[in-house]
Amino acid sequence: MRDIVFRHGSCGPAGRLARLVNMRKYLAGLIVLGLLSVCAGIVGDVRGKRRQAESLLEDLRRLDGNADPTSSFRSFKEKHRHQLTIDECRGNTCQYEFLVDNWVLSTLRLAPHTEMRAAVALFQGKLATVGVEYTSRTLEQNSPIVRVQEDFCADRADIRCDHFALNPHGRNVAPSWNGIIEFGQLARVEQKEAAWALNLDCFSSHKSCKDISQLLPTLWKATGPGVVSSRVRSTADAISEASQPLSD
Repeated sequence: MRDIVFRHGSCGPAGRLARLVNMRKYLAGLIVLGLLSVCAGIVGDVRGKRRQAESLLEDLRRLDGNADPTSSFRSFKEKHRHQLTIDECRGNTCQYEFLVDNWVLSTLRLAPHTEMRAAVALFQGKLATVGVEYTSRTLEQNSPIVRVQEDFCADRADIRCDHFALNPHGRNVAPSWNGIIEFGQLARVEQKEAAWALNLDCFSSHKSCKDISQLLPTLWKATGPGVVSSRVRSTADAISEASQPLSD
């Protein structure tokens, strides 16, 4: 029979203290590892949502550059099927909606809830409109929101299809929380680029984007409490507004 050997002090106060210290170190290590895993998950989610929003916005913007936008939309729909939330047809009209939001960050209260909804409409089997609704701080009254819409009307003879309308437009105008842009397929390239240049930093901004000048800074500039000035000319401008200088 083997002799049982007890290490000196292993069952005494010193031994119990050493085991307690080791256990605390082990638990502290687990906590640190858990926090690092959570942080890595948050960073990964932020980057993933940013890539999804960039891809969705860029692919939407490119639809009117294709020879057959309607056929291109079929590929668009398949590529972004994981963001598809509405897919319905009634009569001659079909509507589709795609959603990207910052659910993880907003649930953890690391950033206000922000979302981008891309909408596409087909009429009689042809692409009619594409657009984006971009909003932040969605749970607050008068939360800032921007709506961008492109009309696919280049083949129509009854309108010029080069319109570019902003609301609000002009200098020191309100409201500063609600912006609408609607433009035709034949609008100038620089106008289209300005309209699609949404500030995607709003998805991860802890301070949030508080007005339309922060959601879409290429079109509006904050010039005072509750007012903005447009940076781009609008076909809705009055004669007096057209003579005023734009905000830089």
